[in-house]
Amino acid sequence: MFPFQKILCPTDFSEASLCGLKMASEMAEKFGSQVVVVYVNTSIQHLPSPHVEASEITFDTVAYEKRLAKEARANLADIAASIFPEGVEPKLEVRIGQPAQEILEAAHDEDVDAIFMATHGRTGLKHIVFGSVAERVVSRADCPVLTVRSCDD
Repeated sequence: MFPFQKILCPTDFSEASLCGLKMASEMAEKFGSQVVVVYVNTSIQHLPSPHVEASEITFDTVAYEKRLAKEARANLADIAASIFPEGVEPKLEVRIGQPAQEILEAAHDEDVDAIFMATHGRTGLKHIVFGSVAERVVSRADCPVLTVRSCDD
């Protein structure tokens, strides 16, 4: 019996993250696993900025985030339709907040057995500036995390 009956698969719509989705799709088809696909939209209020406080943002962030979430749901549905075979229906979820934290919360909320996620493989200055969502998830997750760098490697 395949040990992962429920898999969380985060995506940021990058090519690398689609590799994780393809792997989760294959596991779901072969072993009957359930897949939860989650996209995290970083809230404007959560973006780090030394120059702008969240209270200084003057446009309607709630309306903006609702529009982004609606667009993300549509993108998730399109991607799921193109990657997951007929008969495999992933649960699609959009969250707002810090990506690593939201991924970990989704894994807890959904009580998943594993997380399949991409890593962009950033090094040097890019890694220092942007950090690694995958690294933070791996170090804090309560379940196994399988990281995928690229479909071509």
